[in-house]
Amino acid sequence: MVKGKEKDEGDGSTRERTILWDEDQTKYMLGWFIDYIKEQHAGFKIKKQHHFKCSEALNRQFNMGVTATQVERHFRHYKENWKFIRTALSKSGNTFDSSRSMVIISESEKANLQIRARRLLSKPIKFFNEMQELFLNSSADGSLAMDANTCLNETQADEDNDYDDDICNELSSYAPPEDNLGDDSDTLPSPISGQPSMASQVAEQSSSSSGVKRLRSEGKPQKRDVRPKSRMSRVGDAITTALVELQNEIRKPLPPPPSMRNSDDILWQRLENMTLTTDQKLMVGTFLASKEQKGMRSFLSGSSEVTFQSWVFKFLSDSGM
Repeated sequence: MVKGKEKDEGDGSTRERTILWDEDQTKYMLGWFIDYIKEQHAGFKIKKQHHFKCSEALNRQFNMGVTATQVERHFRHYKENWKFIRTALSKSGNTFDSSRSMVIISESEKANLQIRARRLLSKPIKFFNEMQELFLNSSADGSLAMDANTCLNETQADEDNDYDDDICNELSSYAPPEDNLGDDSDTLPSPISGQPSMASQVAEQSSSSSGVKRLRSEGKPQKRDVRPKSRMSRVGDAITTALVELQNEIRKPLPPPPSMRNSDDILWQRLENMTLTTDQKLMVGTFLASKEQKGMRSFLSGSSEVTFQSWVFKFLSDSGM
């Protein structure tokens, strides 16, 4: 059967085709939900219509042609990733390395995990900060570690919106991922320079990701601009910068013109550079400096060095020097 056209067992709706998400598109989607939830009332739940609004924003920004169902599936994928991370951090002894964006977990415990969880926790976690702000109501640094089952039961009611909280049931309703198991595109390493520490994340989330949302009377928070610049926008910025630099160059005063040396100065300099005695130079200079020798000076100034030196030696020879 054609991929993307088959129906789920027990589900009468047609499955949406699987698409590949770029990093910018995923970051934009998670940032969109973060900003959208901040503006809502306490106890807000994400539903189908909100995935539809996000798909419209993605299509305007990236011209993806993504559907609400595909957005819902991608959103749920990261929600399930966070459940794996939360379960690992809830166990005593496991910590989070913010510099590498990795969960520090023993190899023996890692070997007992599901394949997907093991792949996720074996490398730097991509979009950890976004998932933490979107799905967590408290710090996930392991300081409040508890039994994994207890952690799941206490937070299950808060995270249960339109979805089935059973991860295995959710995963079974989807086609197997097309990504290479050795290179999970959802958990590829991301740049870790400038990564905020867990302490700063806790402070930031105390107001933005707490269990009780802001009241509307407190004012709307400033939205983050997570949209990447388009190619035309970058070209426009480059043209503007070039025009400003050109305008600054035009405004600079012109440099003074180079001083033009007199032809006689050049002639005296050529005479001075010759290997002659002082008396010989004075005799040649005195002869050429007279008004009657103006024509000779012009001729020698435009002549080659060989011609000039030949004339000087002939003059000295005729003068008995």
